[in-house]
Amino acid sequence: MGQCLSWALGLLLPSLWEAEVAISATALLIAAFVLFLLTSDQQHAKQPAANGGGEPPASSSSHSSAATAACHRDAGLGRRSGARGRAVSEITCAPGACGYVIKLELLSAKYLIGANLDGSSDPFAVISCGEQKRFSSMVPSPRNPLWGEEFNFLVDQLPVEVTITIYDWDTVCKCKVIGSVTIAVLSEDETGASWYELDSKFGQICLRLRSTKAFPDSDSFFEEYTGVESPRKMILKKQRQVMIEGIGPLQTIYKLPHDEIVHQSYSCALERCFLHHGRMYISQWHLCFHSNVFSKQLTVIIPLQDIDEIKRSQHSLINPAITIFLNAGSGGHGTPRSCSQNGRVRYTFASFWSRNRTFRALETALQSYEATLEAEKQVRAHVLLQQERNSVLSSKTDSTKTPGKNIEKAITFQPFINEHVLADVTSKFFPGTPEKFFSTILGDNSLFFQQYRDARKDTDLKLSKWCASKEYGGKVREVTFRSQCHSPLCPPDTAVTEWQHAAFSKEKRNLIYETKHQAHDVPFGSYFEIHCRWSLRTTSSSTCQVNIKIGVNMKKWCILQSRIKSGATDEYRREVCKILEAACDYFLKSESNSHDSDEIVMASSP
Repeated sequence: MGQCLSWALGLLLPSLWEAEVAISATALLIAAFVLFLLTSDQQHAKQPAANGGGEPPASSSSHSSAATAACHRDAGLGRRSGARGRAVSEITCAPGACGYVIKLELLSAKYLIGANLDGSSDPFAVISCGEQKRFSSMVPSPRNPLWGEEFNFLVDQLPVEVTITIYDWDTVCKCKVIGSVTIAVLSEDETGASWYELDSKFGQICLRLRSTKAFPDSDSFFEEYTGVESPRKMILKKQRQVMIEGIGPLQTIYKLPHDEIVHQSYSCALERCFLHHGRMYISQWHLCFHSNVFSKQLTVIIPLQDIDEIKRSQHSLINPAITIFLNAGSGGHGTPRSCSQNGRVRYTFASFWSRNRTFRALETALQSYEATLEAEKQVRAHVLLQQERNSVLSSKTDSTKTPGKNIEKAITFQPFINEHVLADVTSKFFPGTPEKFFSTILGDNSLFFQQYRDARKDTDLKLSKWCASKEYGGKVREVTFRSQCHSPLCPPDTAVTEWQHAAFSKEKRNLIYETKHQAHDVPFGSYFEIHCRWSLRTTSSSTCQVNIKIGVNMKKWCILQSRIKSGATDEYRREVCKILEAACDYFLKSESNSHDSDEIVMASSP
């Protein structure tokens, strides 16, 4: 028994030589680790000294990210309070000059390479323009994905190149490249939905590009013409004065400018195929998240101005989560996103220690962001108003000194309809002048449209009164009614909204009457509008020539685009001809009634 016990102890317990080897190996490992930490600290300490004192090292990527962050801050928050979910319609230019806004619509792709073993793929796109990057949402499994997402870029000058790279999403391993294409944007232009070949063996992507000039609304432009600094810049100057030397996580991880300071920090997880645990940082301008799971780093940067809505999950006891919905057209946040059922882009963060506390911190950050931009907006409006008053006073004094010199400012109006889609329909003569056409057919007291819609058996007609338009010039009004549908794919009737615009020439010899016609309840009704232009030109004292052009303006790309254009054009061409004939008959009847009433008055007078 004693021999067995001694043999078991000798087998289980290490010998003195084995213990010495283990202790020596452990000490050697600890010494190597400490040496590695000391050398890395020395390298980090040398980098700021090489860049000039205590300033952080500046690279091209950090400069570009700083410029991008500045553009995001200056974009304003008016759309968030009044029109949530809409695409960004105005983007301010970079400091220094008036730049260009490039709007890219990633529509779909086809014939992609199957990157997975089963022949499928999980594609997402990375769109880059210079140093700016945008990430599309990841569409699981298909080789023919549909995105329908918009991305905005701001550049200083044209031409530039936009590169679209398609990746296959992989949770653990590195994402595989499916293919890429580079498109050159040479000048201000708009292209339709076009298919582009990828540089791989197979695959095509469908894109739409539009480049326009941005309006100068940056801080440098504001200071140049007003001489006043914005509240945002004053706040940043105070932050720079009290800022402690050193670089935080927003600079080392996300390459944000040094004026970004972390206000709140929370441990959470980003929901993807599984939870990616990391840390969330909340600053004055951004919401950032960083994760490092299985040596795969995920970095998310969300500007606060892109956040449209924040929601809490209903099942907070199981896994409390916060879902952040973004505006359309927002991108460049560092990882493929998920789309909800109504098409809005979302990020879902879970595994909070205190979900409600994080939610309140996000709401507070958004409120302070709105308050800062609202204060800047009010100060800017006040200063510009004072500048306008001073210019008016100076112009009055100039007019008193030099009478007879009146300089008229050239006022440019925006186009009411898209002229590129118009095509000639008909050209006829109207038995009256353009002024009589407007007063008799289009006037507020006219009964023409009421009688015409009643004859067509349209219902719920509502005509607003004409009002002056500072945006388009002339007068505008809105007409709504329910019209009958004769197509088998449409419902029996549909709600229709028609916007009308009328403008006379200076001599009132010519009249431009334009309409935008949109049906709401038909298939793809929100995707297109029918544009029409009536040009009335005086030919004699009692007649005028009417030239009518119509076209279909596609606001979004869809599969049945060509069929919608042909069908809507043919149907509205027939309706326009009927409206012109009915207008001629109505005008002649009104003229004859007015002559009869004048004769009766003359006969009754002594």
